[in-house]
Amino acid sequence: MQEKARIVKIDGDVVTVVPLDIEACIGCANAECKKNGNEFRASNRKKYALAVGDEVRIAAPAGRQLLQALVSVGLPVLFAAAAYAALGAFAPAAEGFRIGASLGALAAGMVLVYFTRRGGTDDLSEIIELL
Repeated sequence: MQEKARIVKIDGDVVTVVPLDIEACIGCANAECKKNGNEFRASNRKKYALAVGDEVRIAAPAGRQLLQALVSVGLPVLFAAAAYAALGAFAPAAEGFRIGASLGALAAGMVLVYFTRRGGTDDLSEIIELL
């Protein structure tokens, strides 16, 4: 993922930006959202001299995106599969209970990932170019 953005706020090495050209917004009917965009945070790891209003290129490294996907999706699915398999040994005839418990384990895994996620700058997209 790479996109152009405009800086709206600077807080140390973390900047708040608003995207300039969003491909997903092309067919959208919400003109206000397309005009203003949605703000998000990015890190300035390369220590560019930035000012509010500067245009930058933002990127999220593919390896980091893959790791985030594996943790945020894979861990809850693993919990659900483990619960389904474990209950099969104890209650093989209670299929409805096994499915319900595995869905509960899926929800528990989602909650666990949500509350244990890091909020630091390591998970943010980063500024790769000052335009």
